[in-house]
Amino acid sequence: MLFTVSDSGPGLVHPERLFEAFYTTKANGSGIGLSIFRTIIQSHGGRLWAEPNEPRGAVFYVMPPIGEKPREDLESSNA
Repeated sequence: MLFTVSDSGPGLVHPERLFEAFYTTKANGSGIGLSIFRTIIQSHGGRLWAEPNEPRGAVFYVMPPIGEKPREDLESSNA
């Protein structure tokens, strides 16, 4: 399963910092939302990434985990 969200804003100004905690391009932004969201998705085995949306904006891709974790993952997380 893959979800996409796109916009037509200014785009990915500094893509290498996009998911960095406390990085923001908004005057009143905290810069924590994307960092927290990515951490949650990844901790459950999913993926979150972004790409430019031509000619303007960005496209965010969210691939949530599907199904159960493999048994060895469950055992190692309880150690």
